[in-house]
Amino acid sequence: GTGLNLEKYDPSKLESLTLVDISQGMLGEARKKIETISGLQKIPVRIIQADATSELVDRFGAHSFDTVVDSFSFCVMGTQGAKDCLEQLRNVVKTEQNNGQMLLLENTRSSNPLLGLYQDATAETAASAGGKGCLYNQDVTKMIQSTKGIEIVQQNLFASGIFRSYVCRVSS
Repeated sequence: GTGLNLEKYDPSKLESLTLVDISQGMLGEARKKIETISGLQKIPVRIIQADATSELVDRFGAHSFDTVVDSFSFCVMGTQGAKDCLEQLRNVVKTEQNNGQMLLLENTRSSNPLLGLYQDATAETAASAGGKGCLYNQDVTKMIQSTKGIEIVQQNLFASGIFRSYVCRVSS
């Protein structure tokens, strides 16, 4: 993406940083952000245009990253694309024996039944009418749980569960 959360990264804790998006325009915005964040210029940064639903393992190899971060992308990938992305992420992050982790921050279907129904009724219209294609009513927890080899270690809900963060481990 555009590097929306890059300011939250602590450069002193990074050995390197690899940014991936399918859109060259989004990566261009991220490149501009990197130039403004103190400390990121001191570490190796790679900016790679790739499809996270199908190209990560081929590009980077199996179990090549200590930590993978994904923020607000599953909703624009559609259900199948998000599932495919989870499989790609599972395969590029190191296993739990090697301290690998996946950190996810996603739009999800609310845990509040009435808000969830509202999301179901409006998601497609909102996605096509200015929502940048984001279907914000996906059950991301279920997607993660149904992806073999990924375990949710921690889950936090925000705004009645319409946003969730996940810390996940990959078993070998």
